[in-house]
Amino acid sequence: MWTSFTDRGRLGAATALLAALALSGCASKGGIGLEGSTEGGTSKYEQQKDGGAAADSDAIHIPPVPHDPKVEKVAEQAMAEYARALQARMADKDKQALVMFRSLGERFPQLSGPQLNVGLIYMEQEDYAKAQQAFEQSLAINDANPYAHNGLGLALREQGQFDDARIHYERALVLDPKYARAHFNLAVLAELYLQDLHLALEHFKAYQNLQKLPDENVANWIVDLQRRAPDAPSQPVADQNAGNKNGELN
Repeated sequence: MWTSFTDRGRLGAATALLAALALSGCASKGGIGLEGSTEGGTSKYEQQKDGGAAADSDAIHIPPVPHDPKVEKVAEQAMAEYARALQARMADKDKQALVMFRSLGERFPQLSGPQLNVGLIYMEQEDYAKAQQAFEQSLAINDANPYAHNGLGLALREQGQFDDARIHYERALVLDPKYARAHFNLAVLAELYLQDLHLALEHFKAYQNLQKLPDENVANWIVDLQRRAPDAPSQPVADQNAGNKNGELN
């Protein structure tokens, strides 16, 4: 779709967008919202909640990815091929996309985005060990990438490494307290695997507060947790007016 830009202004905007994606790896096809993409899509993990699945997140905030400005020139060099790799992935051509992202990672080792997308593809294939390796490689390049921490948390959780998964979800939230999907993933981990109802309640509330419209299922889960953990202390939740002021929209 990026090739449809013809005037100079739109082309400049597309160039900036693709460079940002190459730096962060934050774009992916629908349904992978919880695994480090834009905030759309639901996760298979939501089906584990007895109340039913949560609706698609409608949070408007997209977590930024801090990076060395010097890397931006590298991202511009990679962006055309990166766009083609993303298009292949969005078209469900994961085998082709995997080859392309691996090649990008080898030729542009300064970018964390290619390795992150490799990890996301392996998550879809349920090869969690390889996904973990790819996310770790992404973080070795840029430890400030919240999407990679969130993805690594998911990969670790699938391998039963629950405490380590929590560490990476929490790291993603330190980097961006308004990262709605990391709040959701941490809440699910806390309730179902860590049996920490207070922690789950805190982060389901944070997730809910970041939605434009309340999610009915999450609202029911919050009520249930409040009933089961009546002594839970009042916890601060993410403020949509705090954090990033750049105005990125989902």
